[in-house]
Amino acid sequence: MTSSMTFNPSVGLPAHRLAWWLLAACLAWALASWLSGANLDGYNDMLENVAWGQPLRWGTHKHPPFFAWVAGLWFMVWPQTDWAYRLLSYANVFVGLLGVWALGRRLQLGRLAPWGALLLLWSFPYTSLAGKFNANSQLLALWPWAAALLLASWQGRGWRGLASSIALGLVAAACMLSKYYSGVFLAGFLVPTLLNADGRRWLATPRPYVALAAFGLAMAPHLAWVASHDWAPLQYAMDQGGGSTNWRYVARFALSPLFYWLPAWLALCLVWARLQSRASGQPWLRCAAQLLWRSWLPRGGGDTLFWLAFMPWALTLAFGMAGVAELSTPWAIPIGYAFALLWLRNLHTLYPLAQDGALARLGRAWWPVLALVLVLALVSAAMNARKGDLGYYRPTAQAARAIVHDWQQRHPGQRLAWVGGDWAENAMLTFYAQPRLLTVPGLPDGERARLLGLTDWQARPGLLLCPLGPVRAGQLPAASACMLEAQQWLAAQGLPATAHMLEAQRSGWRFPRPTPFAYAVFDVDGPKR
Repeated sequence: MTSSMTFNPSVGLPAHRLAWWLLAACLAWALASWLSGANLDGYNDMLENVAWGQPLRWGTHKHPPFFAWVAGLWFMVWPQTDWAYRLLSYANVFVGLLGVWALGRRLQLGRLAPWGALLLLWSFPYTSLAGKFNANSQLLALWPWAAALLLASWQGRGWRGLASSIALGLVAAACMLSKYYSGVFLAGFLVPTLLNADGRRWLATPRPYVALAAFGLAMAPHLAWVASHDWAPLQYAMDQGGGSTNWRYVARFALSPLFYWLPAWLALCLVWARLQSRASGQPWLRCAAQLLWRSWLPRGGGDTLFWLAFMPWALTLAFGMAGVAELSTPWAIPIGYAFALLWLRNLHTLYPLAQDGALARLGRAWWPVLALVLVLALVSAAMNARKGDLGYYRPTAQAARAIVHDWQQRHPGQRLAWVGGDWAENAMLTFYAQPRLLTVPGLPDGERARLLGLTDWQARPGLLLCPLGPVRAGQLPAASACMLEAQQWLAAQGLPATAHMLEAQRSGWRFPRPTPFAYAVFDVDGPKR
């Protein structure tokens, strides 16, 4: 492969120590994420994952199900707590970084391969943005392994080639079952395959077709589910494109490789340039500008590493410019898995003598940077507590436990079977209070509720939950759209439409300015009719 390297660069630290660095950094970021935020994400994506993963199913009304399976399986082992969820987020990052390392080894980058993973921990997608586990961040763990297995299938012979091809098909299916956007990533494999001699030879073997068969078999149950449920997730995916081009979104996505990976890119290139300028006598700024530019460039038309790094960004940008999809900046989160490998390969090619010194200096900064991350997490938490940030003070876990306890007091001897209402905040009940509680969007007789398995709501006791936000002492909260919809629906069903009002707030030393939040609960007492 054009992108491969026959050298074995000596970076000084053994590989097993660098693996511990990766693990320590992921654990530090999990702790920092938990310390700085007293709740999960404000958009309730993480609660949504839990609702979709209890029970495991082959589809949802919005997305394919793989990341929900991961959350569901994780919480079969770990407690359903915020800290365990943050641990999942960064376990996902760790798996992805091991995939980057494996890809670097397949590209014959020698001992630069682990540094391609380490440097990503100075970028936003693998650190601060990875704390919210959802469909986008799930791809951090999958895309690098798919690329590594593509090369393993190219290079493998006999049973190793067969096993790599089957694994490639299964991981490619996991990518698609996480987010259909992965189709863009997988389509990008065609370019390096066709431009590289190894890839073209691979096409003449059974291995790519074995991978395709494994992919098809793994996707078949999901496709059958989608077809039997009115193609709901595909319709949601199609709705993301309006047929017109939003140039502001296109521009933001086009620049995302710079601002998402800026700290790692600058640190590597500027330190490398400093050492090279001292050795050669070049002006530092001129050397830095050269490295910053040339770190992104290919080495010939068949440069496999360049095309793996470039194609997800380029194809996504092309679809956005064509109006096929309205680009969202978070879609850029998984695209940079090979960026650091590309930078390292190119900088070594330009100035190999500066390599060991540059990476040694970056290594010395590793632990101070992690310590700074933890300090900043504490500062962030203190600032949120002091200014009364509503996302920080929202009593999600406390309210969930109080709502279920209150319901059980009103219905002794019964078990709550389902919760509807304000999606996906209503999933707080299944996460914090009653595991495996069926959670559905909106009203129980809606199409989305049916897709998630609630077909007999009349025979099962449930409730509709409407969070009302912060309230002042002595004041009644204003009726929300959720409340009005619930009351109208209950009246139409001939059921009591009286809301049970409940307030909850955070307490303790971390919450010096407690703020009450209100919740409206509507009982749907099916078995009594």
